[in-house]
Amino acid sequence: MHSLLTFLFSAFLLAALAQTEQIDSIRKRLRFEKKQDTLRAFDMNELAFQIVDYSVDSAQLYSRKALALSRKIGYTNGIIDARNVQGIVYRLTNQPEKAIRIYEENIVLRRKQGRLDRLTGAYSNLGSVYYETGDNARALEFYLEAYDNAVKYKQTDNQMIMLNNLGVAYKMSGLYEKAIETFRKGLVLNKQLNDDFQEAQLYLNIATVYDQRNLVKESYRYYLHSYAIFKKSNNLRQLSMVVYNLTISSREAGDYKAAAAYLQEMEQIASVLKEDDYSSLLAQSKANYYGLIGKHREAMAEADKAIQLADSSYDLFQYGMLLMTKSNCHLNLKQYAEALHYSDLGQAIMERVGDQTQLANCYTSHYEIYKAMGDFKTALSYFEKARMLQESIISDEFDTKIATLNSLNELDKKDKQIELSKKQKQQVETENRRQAIQLIASLVIGALVLILLLFSARAYRLKKNANDLLNTQKQEIEFQKHLVDEKQKEILDSIHYAKRIQSTLLANRAFIDEQLPENFVLFKPKDIVSGDFYWATEKNDKFYLAVCDSTGHGVPGAFMSLLNISFLKEAVVDKNIAGPHEILNHVRTKLIENISQEGARDGMDGIVLCFDRTTGKLTYAASQNRPVLVRNGELTEYPADKMPVGKSDNLQSFSLFSIETEPGDMIFLYTDGYADQFGGPKGKKFKYRQLEELIVRNAGLSMEEQQEKLETAFESWRGDLEQVDDVAVVGIRIT
Repeated sequence: MHSLLTFLFSAFLLAALAQTEQIDSIRKRLRFEKKQDTLRAFDMNELAFQIVDYSVDSAQLYSRKALALSRKIGYTNGIIDARNVQGIVYRLTNQPEKAIRIYEENIVLRRKQGRLDRLTGAYSNLGSVYYETGDNARALEFYLEAYDNAVKYKQTDNQMIMLNNLGVAYKMSGLYEKAIETFRKGLVLNKQLNDDFQEAQLYLNIATVYDQRNLVKESYRYYLHSYAIFKKSNNLRQLSMVVYNLTISSREAGDYKAAAAYLQEMEQIASVLKEDDYSSLLAQSKANYYGLIGKHREAMAEADKAIQLADSSYDLFQYGMLLMTKSNCHLNLKQYAEALHYSDLGQAIMERVGDQTQLANCYTSHYEIYKAMGDFKTALSYFEKARMLQESIISDEFDTKIATLNSLNELDKKDKQIELSKKQKQQVETENRRQAIQLIASLVIGALVLILLLFSARAYRLKKNANDLLNTQKQEIEFQKHLVDEKQKEILDSIHYAKRIQSTLLANRAFIDEQLPENFVLFKPKDIVSGDFYWATEKNDKFYLAVCDSTGHGVPGAFMSLLNISFLKEAVVDKNIAGPHEILNHVRTKLIENISQEGARDGMDGIVLCFDRTTGKLTYAASQNRPVLVRNGELTEYPADKMPVGKSDNLQSFSLFSIETEPGDMIFLYTDGYADQFGGPKGKKFKYRQLEELIVRNAGLSMEEQQEKLETAFESWRGDLEQVDDVAVVGIRIT
């Protein structure tokens, strides 16, 4: 990442040189031309904006003059532009509170002015200040406001800018899936813009997210997409960044032939750019490559060259990385004292810079050096320091993710997003809860792995003794790796076993077929286990069928589905509750008593049908999801209560509804997973209208054919995109 910043800074300098002529032109107009006050205020604001990165004091002076003149003549745009420049000044001088106050005042001015279309920039500026201060939750809030405003006023270019900002903010919050989803949304939008540069930049952003997650093959693939576009457009500046990253990715992927080819391309680019920074990176990349293929003296020569070309005062982090490269070269040459010397220097720099990941790598380097020297006691101490720091980094990342999601939830509770409709707000809250549950599940799994690692380290210390330290150390390290692999396999096996447990609790298909001879069930979990479920039972000559969507999917959703099934069974089988509405009331009460004591609102949406064999009546109760009936090619949508089965602001009793059926009628029950699936030529949601049209079109077919048509349409729509949610669709023909 620091290397990318180096190139961006160089590009910024080139842009600054290109701006010189424009700045001189504005100064000349202000000095010699007589013009209207409005144009003069405009020019002063433009000049202040152009020079703010070079001379904060001058930019402040011109913006104040423009502000005074704009206020005098009542020029609102001039006032706002001047305040925007002052906001930039406060950001550059580390006064974020003042910048926030200015941008908030600008939002008020835009509203009074009636230019709601220009709120996009105001929200974006406010989001950027919060991003710079590390408040990712507030940054995401205002970036989303800006994006929604850009969509509302069809500002396609601004939409692209905001998708990039949102993606980066999600990435820095550790919400990697949301970051990738956002950047991919940008790729879909770019089909309208047809901007090669934006497309390449989005691929590059996705690659860096995978890089941060250590998913080497995925990042390598997206770097290649970006590379192909920059190569075709002959954009040397951007190409230089991508090629450098490809040398790293290809090495990590074990493709040394490709790494050598990219190194040759780096040489060609360096000969054109003639910049010491890039030449230093080239030498460092060569040193790392030569070290991997066993040419250690060549690696040492390149490491020395890289250090000579580097500017330690300009990029201290990169200088520290070069020292670690030099240390590794000495280690490979068995020059242990020199290796330790450079590793110590590198460690001191990383402590000063504050980069915990690279500091952990420094500890690992010390471990390798001391192990090679035969000082196993010291080696083990550095091994433990590296392990503890890595565990701390993982824990901090989880804390950051959860803190961001909690902050977003709090902001939603305080109604900060005023212009969202009630339905949209509920959707946002639901999505945040689902993400929070997913992250908590990941945290639990991560904690198990960390505990296992700590247990392994403790077991290692208990087993070691002075006489066979070397053998014990080697065996214990291998044992730790094996144990982690085994535990990871156990976790995955446990999830598969949970799937078998969940499958046994779902309605038995033979039982459903016995009660409803003409039916089909399309059930597609997003992950191994599912939050969606279908359940059936019989009691007192009544047959009950439920199709429900629990909060979340994957492991958290599966836990909720098991809980919901148990409460449904308790209501009908144990408590002899007969009415579908009373069944849902009972499940809601049990959920509130058991999991909502501290404010949690987890539960389910769903439909419970009751076929009374004695009276022939069909009754039902529904939470959020609606049953539909198809008769003679026409679809009828039946009502549902707009409240979840769980804790909510509305705790009224669920309603009891009835359906008058005729032989040949088709009744369909489904969750929201099918309609919410992204795909198609524009990457949009399938939506309920298209699902209903598909159901009506195929309602006359056999049950098997209807299920096949639905599944084929779903997979065709999804294409290469990830399935976003669990899917459950049940069809019943009345006989």
